[in-house]
Amino acid sequence: MAKYATRISGGRVYSNGGLVELDVLIEGGLIVGLLRAGEAADAHEVIDAKGKVILPGIIDTHAHTREPGYTNKEDFLTASRAAAVGGITTMIDMPNVEPPTDTLETYLAKRELADSKSIIDWGHWVAGTNPLEIPKLAEAGATGFKTFQVSGAYPHDPRLALNDEGKLMKSFRAIAETGLPSLVHPFNQSLFEHLSDEAFAAGKPQNWRTFSEVYTTEEIWHTAVNTLINLQALTGVRLHILHTHSAGSLRLVKAAKERGQRVSAALDPKYYHLTIEDLERLTGRACPGGFVTADEERMAVIWESLRDGTMDMIDSDHAPHTLEEIAVQDTDAWNAAMGSPQYDWHYSIALTDVSEGKFSLRRAVELLSEAPAKFLGIFPQKGALAPGSDADLVIVDLERTHVLTDEGLQTKCGWTPYLGKTVTGVVELTMLRGTVIAKDRKVLGTPGFGKFISGVPQ
Repeated sequence: MAKYATRISGGRVYSNGGLVELDVLIEGGLIVGLLRAGEAADAHEVIDAKGKVILPGIIDTHAHTREPGYTNKEDFLTASRAAAVGGITTMIDMPNVEPPTDTLETYLAKRELADSKSIIDWGHWVAGTNPLEIPKLAEAGATGFKTFQVSGAYPHDPRLALNDEGKLMKSFRAIAETGLPSLVHPFNQSLFEHLSDEAFAAGKPQNWRTFSEVYTTEEIWHTAVNTLINLQALTGVRLHILHTHSAGSLRLVKAAKERGQRVSAALDPKYYHLTIEDLERLTGRACPGGFVTADEERMAVIWESLRDGTMDMIDSDHAPHTLEEIAVQDTDAWNAAMGSPQYDWHYSIALTDVSEGKFSLRRAVELLSEAPAKFLGIFPQKGALAPGSDADLVIVDLERTHVLTDEGLQTKCGWTPYLGKTVTGVVELTMLRGTVIAKDRKVLGTPGFGKFISGVPQ
């Protein structure tokens, strides 16, 4: 009898929406069989998963690796190392780097960098600002296109912003021709500027608290989302709305889906795990842009959207900055760097929500793995644990708890916005295409092992 490369034995495997006692057989980087305990099959390596669960690796559609141009914060290698220990096996990177990824030349140069460094599989969103470049970028394998409606201080690069509705319509039309998705950071820039001016005129300090109060104003977000949904109806583009955290925005998304529009939505955990009250506790290490007021209606709508399918996926918005850059928020928040590192404990944050009954394990896998894979057109090659799928998986102890600190983080910036948070559910092993790339919070993957994921028109 031929020996398989690997057998993961004794664990409960996520299969058909539930956990089943199965062993996983792996050969050639693929899952080739799921066996009941006791079924015969020899393997060169047997991994003991007794008492643990085996889940699909996360497919993260919202990463900022900061390379090229800002590698003092992060790079492809360090981001992918943090991803590996956090249970992420595929990441799609954003274009707001230096130079921005807005031409075929800059896109191909960025691909070369990732190809030599990333230890997990990867793809790139590129800028959707230039309709003439869009067909060339699509043909070259871009995953899709990213546009910011927000424009201001880095990381909201004005060169990547489209807050003119006519230009946004032209971009959507060009992207629709490719069959690839258009991701948009929604924002009513004009309203934000007027509300900021009112705050300054009232004598409010330009610190993180004032900024958060203005930035998270509901109307700034759902007026922008309304515009995007109307332009989607006009152009037929595959519209994917990021940072969908306002109650009004989520109601608009739900209504658009009920009308049959090609609209999807994503949210990153900082919007429902951290509030302005947390920012007070974490002053000096957390960016205000991702924090919302502890408004009961808003939070209720967010959690319900995660459960009922209005929210299609959880992304990370892994967006590292140094603590020195973040500290500017205390005196000049309008010019402070926005974003925070998320990768090192990304799966554990979601598994904590499962343990607390916020949503089911099935829904967590849908939000983190299955839905992103389908969105990218790579399911069930990725995002599933089935014969023929890539052996991209994690072994997790669902009962294990851990208090988050800065110790042992793989992200280059070296800090977490969840300082002091207790998580339940710890990733103990991460496997990519049958190779163990992280175990017991130690990185085992090698630079360049990650493969490029090309965009799939749908």
